[in-house]
Amino acid sequence: MNIFQILQKISLVPSYLWDKMWAPVWKRCMKHCGKGVYIRPMSSDFKGLWNLSVGDGTSIPKGSTIYCTDAPCTIGKEVLFGPNPTIITGDHRIDLLGKYIADVAVEDKFVDGVNVTILKGVTIGHGSVVAAGAVVTKSFPPYSIIGGIPAKLLKMRFTEEEIKEHERMLDVK
Repeated sequence: MNIFQILQKISLVPSYLWDKMWAPVWKRCMKHCGKGVYIRPMSSDFKGLWNLSVGDGTSIPKGSTIYCTDAPCTIGKEVLFGPNPTIITGDHRIDLLGKYIADVAVEDKFVDGVNVTILKGVTIGHGSVVAAGAVVTKSFPPYSIIGGIPAKLLKMRFTEEEIKEHERMLDVK
């Protein structure tokens, strides 16, 4: 091993120690944390620890993204993730007339969705929903439900009559 390889390994020590110091605090903030759980909280992005349950012997690596502010997330026992896992719970309701998606209350949200890729030059119509994991390569009209690789129109959120009623209700606000 040359000097540069040794220096590179030494450079990893501070972040490892920082994670080691904070891991017990983050584990206590979880809804449930089993025995022997390995996490790297300062090298990852956790939100909603009060909704996160992790079973015994599970290893969550650095670079993890786990958002569970709106819905619970349960990870079982002896789970080993590969690099940079992303878990996001909670998704928007798309079937409520007279409300913008951003105005949907937490208790009305569904559990779902993440990791959308939208390519350059694409326009997604207002009120549309893009499914988890979709790669959007072309434009879509308002109130579309889009999913797949490449993304395609799965269905419309509302009928023409519902769109008119929805937009009329929004104008009243």
